[in-house]
Amino acid sequence: MQIRGRVFEESSGHGLGGVLVSNGEHIVQTDVEGWYTLQVDTEVHRFVFITVPDRFQACEEFFQPIHSRITSQEDVHFRLKSAPRRAIRPFSLAQITDTHVVMDAGGVLKDVLAQDLQQLVQESSPDFIIATGDLTNRGKLAELKAYREAIQSIGVPVFSLFGGHDGNEERHAGEAGNSFTRNFEQILGPTYYSLDWGGWHFVLYPTEDHFFSPADRERKERWFWSDLDLQPANRGIVIIIHTPPRTAFLERLSQYNVRLMLYGHWHSSKVYSHGKIVVAATPSLCFGGIDTTPRGYRLMEFREDEIQTELIALQPANASSPSEETPSEIPSDRANEVLKLRWEHQLPAGSHRASPVCAGDQLLLSLQDTTYRGLDGVYCLHARSGEFRWHTVTDSSVRNSIAVTPKVDQGQCVAVSITGRVSAMELTSGQILWQVDLPGYPERWIYTSPVVADDTVYVGAKAGYAAYNLETGERRWYTAIEGNDSWSCYASPKVYGDLLIVLVQRRGLLALSRRDGAIAWEQKLAVEYQYPSPVVSGDMLISGGDAKSLIVLQAQSGEIVWHRPVLSARYVSGLAVHGKRIYVTTPDGEAKCYDVHSGQLCWQFQTGEDLLDMAPYRRGIRSILAAPTIFRDHLLVGGCDGLLYVLDAESGECQSSVSLGSPVTSAPCIVEDGFYVVMYAGRAFYFGY
Repeated sequence: MQIRGRVFEESSGHGLGGVLVSNGEHIVQTDVEGWYTLQVDTEVHRFVFITVPDRFQACEEFFQPIHSRITSQEDVHFRLKSAPRRAIRPFSLAQITDTHVVMDAGGVLKDVLAQDLQQLVQESSPDFIIATGDLTNRGKLAELKAYREAIQSIGVPVFSLFGGHDGNEERHAGEAGNSFTRNFEQILGPTYYSLDWGGWHFVLYPTEDHFFSPADRERKERWFWSDLDLQPANRGIVIIIHTPPRTAFLERLSQYNVRLMLYGHWHSSKVYSHGKIVVAATPSLCFGGIDTTPRGYRLMEFREDEIQTELIALQPANASSPSEETPSEIPSDRANEVLKLRWEHQLPAGSHRASPVCAGDQLLLSLQDTTYRGLDGVYCLHARSGEFRWHTVTDSSVRNSIAVTPKVDQGQCVAVSITGRVSAMELTSGQILWQVDLPGYPERWIYTSPVVADDTVYVGAKAGYAAYNLETGERRWYTAIEGNDSWSCYASPKVYGDLLIVLVQRRGLLALSRRDGAIAWEQKLAVEYQYPSPVVSGDMLISGGDAKSLIVLQAQSGEIVWHRPVLSARYVSGLAVHGKRIYVTTPDGEAKCYDVHSGQLCWQFQTGEDLLDMAPYRRGIRSILAAPTIFRDHLLVGGCDGLLYVLDAESGECQSSVSLGSPVTSAPCIVEDGFYVVMYAGRAFYFGY
């Protein structure tokens, strides 16, 4: 049937022409008097909604439900009121995502979300907020209502997108072939829609198609491409989705003036570009990211033809203020031995879980640029003076350490970006010698380090590993493992003889033949994405095992020596082995020492309150992300409390500690007379005797 209506300005009664009106499938435009006519089917169409234009906002809502009582004689009108600020540039937008609101303790409650939103508004004063899906944990009506109450508690508009978790309650109770979006629609309105602000067009488009019936999926697709077709060629477009985009989708969008794509889903940070489209993922607002990026939000400022973006961490309410003064020395328990600060250097971008790497007189640091200003890549300092040498920019962030050739005089280093681009560089200049893309680029999520052995570079992650000729970059083999890199994991591969040993989250430990990539042995374990790199010590392989467990294996065969639940924490976040001792750090802020043969606990140490919420799914805790590091007869432990602890390796007694002003999330790099350490915030230090 056909309905009609008018879009008009409330105070004057003037109709607004050219406004897009849709039934979720077809789109029409209002005439010069603001009138429209639209065909609807009350059996399949659930809303009539408009694209609210610049300079206006809806008096009630931008949508009206369609119900069986609507007849062709009824008018469906939309009243708008003047909002001049919506036409002004510059303006700012905050993206939040994956809030996962629940109703019971132990998760994100309504008041917690409201508190975080209020903190966001106080800090950044965005003009509006977009929430990119998984707003609730199960999509229960009570959860959706709690979410709605939280976003209504702030004085800033929040535009919400459907994510899969927002339909899980219906999906698990429903039949295949149905749409599982009715709870969301009942509380929040349409699952997809668009709006204009400041001369830009924003399209909220859910891409988890298995939550939509085949017919609803077709209607959603028809609406989406029609909406884009109706945009002026000079209007910048922002696409908001929940799950990572496929490259084919980005290719199709390239024919439009799409400038930015925002999404969530993986609770991780990733920014890259596809042609003119900047593609940005953001971690959760309310708890630490899967990739241990601090909980927070992405703030964007839209100027005339430019977008500036920055990832902002939310500070815990109970976090203490770190010392702003860099310590000049670290006391030692030895007479006349003091570690002095030899130099410090502020990097142009952050360096999160990537430890510094020293190669001769070069210190190599990995950069991740959350502002996407072209600062990602490899940064080189003179190891002794701290003076800048070179900076090679990569296509996206380098999330783990750089690999160097075993012989420094060969003069080569290798980095891999999060998207899966492998870059071999000259050590003295940073000049790129060759670049290759792993299969699946740029959809990969690579958080591991490459490893160089003999004349071969090995690199990859859960989806698969490849071997490349060190000199030419020619691929020697590729072994597909799990098909995708889901669940960001920093556990890097290890070389043992003719084997490449890898940890594959939610599968186990695998040994690949270095000759052809064939699986030599596999030990199935309930290992998780939070786990650190395994450690090779002599002929043994030490790793986190099943929940709360450590495992020791024979490295050549994969045969288990022992596998025991010796931890109080659910998993280890860092590992080191020295002599007969296994040293571990945990997400509960513990440093512990175990006997390598028996698994018996020798000692334990506890760090302080975290400066930022970085541990996956958690907030307001004490945690350690960095691996412990042996330095002479001491153990260096970096805490998310911003302190670097010097422990006696034998007893666990704290000899000294220094505040470095930011979470210490990567292990120090040890040299003969001292060590290098870099903060999450991107400040590097060299302490030496």
